[in-house]
Amino acid sequence: MLAPKRILILTCSHGSGHTMVAQTLKESFEAQGHHVSIEDLFDKTNPMLNRMIEKSYLLSYSIGSSFYERIYYDVEENAHKKFMYNLWHLTEKTLLKMIDEFKPDCIINTYAYTISSILKQDNYPNIKLFTVVTDFCIPKPWIHQDTDRYYVACENVEDTLISEGIPKEKILKTGIPIRDAFYNKENRLAIINKYQLDPTKTTLIIFAGTYGVLKNINELCQRTDTIDNLQTVVICGKNQNLRNELEAENFINTRIFGFVENIHEFYSIGDLMVTKPGGITLSEVVAKKIPVILYNPTPGQEGENASWFKQQGAAVVANNMSELYLAIDALKDNEIKRFSMKNCLSRIDNGHSTTLITEDVLKQLNSNNTFSYRTNSL
Repeated sequence: MLAPKRILILTCSHGSGHTMVAQTLKESFEAQGHHVSIEDLFDKTNPMLNRMIEKSYLLSYSIGSSFYERIYYDVEENAHKKFMYNLWHLTEKTLLKMIDEFKPDCIINTYAYTISSILKQDNYPNIKLFTVVTDFCIPKPWIHQDTDRYYVACENVEDTLISEGIPKEKILKTGIPIRDAFYNKENRLAIINKYQLDPTKTTLIIFAGTYGVLKNINELCQRTDTIDNLQTVVICGKNQNLRNELEAENFINTRIFGFVENIHEFYSIGDLMVTKPGGITLSEVVAKKIPVILYNPTPGQEGENASWFKQQGAAVVANNMSELYLAIDALKDNEIKRFSMKNCLSRIDNGHSTTLITEDVLKQLNSNNTFSYRTNSL
């Protein structure tokens, strides 16, 4: 039996997906008796700067999407140039202190912390370094030769890594970790009754995201609330203002919810979903096989995710309200098209990603029992 290991998971609060992946992995490792520490490297380095970046990230969904696009592709172009590496070194002392104090057997990145790879050879060559890519694309800052294993969602990421010189044997296609609840078989009728929905109507789920950043939801609901044989469920996430605004409209065929712990239940009853193409949300879509319309993707990771899902036939992309109305009208009564999209989602599905990653990490650690850390860089 493998002796308990010490596992350091690096995450980031810029978007909820990285922390969700980190927590899911933590629970999986701890269930097998291993010791896990989750650390937000940016927050530990400079909490105030981290809050500013986090707020800027959320603003990119509204007034700042063009600015975010420029930043994203500028970083892509310059990811491996010296001045970018110098920026990463701002977090160097923080990371080395974490390692010195926790003494991990491995580091798992759930964010593009290139610094962990940059420092590896000179400071902790015997500590395994793994990266869990949290989108269906991979921005270049995630890529570095001194990474022992990449866990990826699809061949799109795998092909990019190989084109950047990463050996194929370092890449394992696992999917992106999501909560176990998304793999459960649900009683659809029982859930419909639980939320007082009509089992005879087509159910449209509008998922505004954890922070409720999906645009024009009120306008959309004004339209969908009047469509025959359609009922709409809106999940507002943590955006209380959005929830208050929608509840004030007194819709007839629309149910409004805030932040929902059992979000997997809504995936189970939906015939169709409108959402943003974040990596975690799309992984949940894949697990639940719900036909999806990806609305107004923010340029960058979301845009790349949406493009790939569209190419696979697994999603429809709507860039504005007119396209969104047309997509809903086209799919709500078209069971054949929705069935085809479900089949495409099945082809993307790699199985229980958390289990696949946990088992492989522990397998890698079984052949790496020596802790080695040099403090010369502190």
